[in-house]
Amino acid sequence: MAKNKSRLTLIKLVSTAKTGFNRFLYRPRNCPLMTQVRYDPIAMRHVLFTEGRKRKIEAKPLPNFRNATYDKRGTRLF
Repeated sequence: MAKNKSRLTLIKLVSTAKTGFNRFLYRPRNCPLMTQVRYDPIAMRHVLFTEGRKRKIEAKPLPNFRNATYDKRGTRLF
C-alpha cells in the first residue's frame, strides 16, 4: 500500500549575505516560496533568508564509472 504525501516539507533557507549560514524548517507543500528576515550569527546582523532548495527530493542516479577515462596518474576524468 502506498504512503500518502506529508502535508509539510523540509526546506533550506540560505542567507543572502553569502556567509554560508543555513536554516532548516518545515513549511506546507502548497504555500509559495518562503523568504524570511532572520539573524545571521556569522554576519552578526539580521539578513534576508531565501529558500535555497527542497530537502526531500528524488535521489540522483549514480554515475557510471565503467566508461570513465583516466589520465597518466590514474585520476578519473569526467
